[in-house]
Amino acid sequence: MRAQFVEVENVDRFLAGCEKVEHRGAPESSWHLVIGEPGFGKTRTLAWYYLQNDCLLIRAKAGWTPTWALRDVANELGLLAARSREKLYEQIVIAMAQNQRAIIVDEIDHALGDRRIIETFRDISDETEVPIIIGGMSGVEKRLKRYPQIYSRINSVTKFQACSVEDVQRCCDELCEVHLADDIAPLVLAHTGGRLREVINYIAELERIGKRSGELITADSLQGRILTNDGKSRTGVRAA
Repeated sequence: MRAQFVEVENVDRFLAGCEKVEHRGAPESSWHLVIGEPGFGKTRTLAWYYLQNDCLLIRAKAGWTPTWALRDVANELGLLAARSREKLYEQIVIAMAQNQRAIIVDEIDHALGDRRIIETFRDISDETEVPIIIGGMSGVEKRLKRYPQIYSRINSVTKFQACSVEDVQRCCDELCEVHLADDIAPLVLAHTGGRLREVINYIAELERIGKRSGELITADSLQGRILTNDGKSRTGVRAA
């Protein structure tokens, strides 16, 4: 498998949302909410964007407190964190105002149990005007609507969806190091439900089979075998 990032349709929608935030009218409308179920590629995309754009990437954690969150931001900035929360916050605001690096907070669901955490990020974005990209599960948008002062700052919402057959074909073309027939992409889509993580695992197993057999992989050649969601091949089940 080639180690590269595939820009599927979800990525295109995400980048469009980032551009909308970049060209916003009100400076405080700098938030971008990214929603996706497990396996749809949300976290993978946020990590890729972080590497491409010199952002800060932080993962919210169960049990997070405002001070803990600020320390995570300070660590990403390479700061020697002050001991008091007030001084720590001041350090971060000064640094962010100077470098204008966007902050990505993945798994934001963990931060919503303590309102002070999300409001701390609001304060940072209001003072520095840096974009805030938050990623979470589908239900997180409803939870955020409980806080109008936060939700009103969300300029763009990107909802990650299951891969299309075109997405799967692109993954096959760009990732797989053996040739796959054109009828493979619909098969992969049907057996993975379009979850990107499972699509990639499925293609890796197809590549292994292709390298071992030395033959073109077609839907017909997989008759009697199904590649399951756990990435294992099992015989005795029809592939199509």
